[in-house]
Amino acid sequence: MTKPNLAPLIAEFNQDYDADAKDQVWEKQSKQFRDFWEKRVLGSSSAPITDDECDKIIRILDRNGKGNTKESEAVAKAMVPQGAWRRMFNEFHANNELGTLVTAILREVDPEKKAGLIDKLYKMNAKGGNNLTGPSGNTVSAFLAAYDPVNNLSVISLKHRWALIEFLGLKVGLTAEKDSVGKAIVMTNIALRDGLDTLGVKGSARTKSRFCYRPAMTALWKGEHTVKVADKSVNVTIPPADDKEDDKAASKDELRQSMKIQGLIARIGETLGFKIWLPRGDRGRVLTVWTPHEGVLLDDLPVGYDSSVIKTIEQIDVLWMRKRSIVRAFEVEHTTSVYSGLLRMADLVALLPDINIKLHIVAPAAKRDKVMQEIQRPVFSLLEGRTLSEMCTFLSYDSIESIEKEKLLVHMSDSALEAFEEKAD
Repeated sequence: MTKPNLAPLIAEFNQDYDADAKDQVWEKQSKQFRDFWEKRVLGSSSAPITDDECDKIIRILDRNGKGNTKESEAVAKAMVPQGAWRRMFNEFHANNELGTLVTAILREVDPEKKAGLIDKLYKMNAKGGNNLTGPSGNTVSAFLAAYDPVNNLSVISLKHRWALIEFLGLKVGLTAEKDSVGKAIVMTNIALRDGLDTLGVKGSARTKSRFCYRPAMTALWKGEHTVKVADKSVNVTIPPADDKEDDKAASKDELRQSMKIQGLIARIGETLGFKIWLPRGDRGRVLTVWTPHEGVLLDDLPVGYDSSVIKTIEQIDVLWMRKRSIVRAFEVEHTTSVYSGLLRMADLVALLPDINIKLHIVAPAAKRDKVMQEIQRPVFSLLEGRTLSEMCTFLSYDSIESIEKEKLLVHMSDSALEAFEEKAD
């Protein structure tokens, strides 16, 4: 396929983007990040790092960080919950071996050595469950971009990097399937940064990253477009033609895990004081994980909707109810396509466009990117009223397990989920 001529896009970007001013902002933010790392993460004080201290740095790392606005300069949407960032910083602070290794990764300039250190981190943190390591490389790449935005791209997702490299026809000398995550993070950063420079996108790695996410550029390599709906613009994702779904049935292990998570969500809701609804067909299996107190599991839905709406609501995996109101709805997504839960949520929103319920898709962390992609399909983004992505958030299995283990859960409200949920645009 013939690639489009990028010269006009590059010329327009070079004219419109104030690289010098943005680089000055990042010089200050990088210094803030480095000072925090040296004085607080590596500091000798045994006192935990406070949430306020963490949040100032999270705003640099993550566009979804608490307190950020559309005008904020942050590395990227890192897909890491606020609470997970806070716990990571305190884990680095308390765990000298882990903190020292991450510090070595940030400071290392030799590509081969840096890749080796990242691979060592992935091995050390294999059972961490702390959002630090994952196949996308988001968290490590976000740290690198904040530490040195001149040389490290804020295109932090390996999936995005591979898509850009393929679109631009760049040579990288490795493959996503065979090479380690450490090598992929380091070498794709170099290949994409140098390739963009050759094409005429000059300046820092931060500048080059902003070009990649220019809407007109994003539409070319990612298939993402902006459409007008009523009085607002909505982002929708058009999956590539070869993005076929594997519709094979979930394995028995996947089904067992999803039922366990369904039970944990029910148990959390009960602990927080809610009545619980489960689909009748799921109850036998879920009740092997969760034993409710008398009167907690509802036999019938106490809602006054018509039969078509009730039939839709009854099939949602878990509902948290307060009196006659649904407070939160959860779909536990174990299928490869991640469609079933999203379709059920979309059906609910389509039937009740003025609904004011918090919706959640719960899936393994490895399916996060897939959920975020699918939730922005046109069919979900062009619903009457709000888009599904405005109403529905992602919660990982790990997050549900962390919430369920919280010792003070009984004293919390359901807003505790907000520290773990992740939103798409």
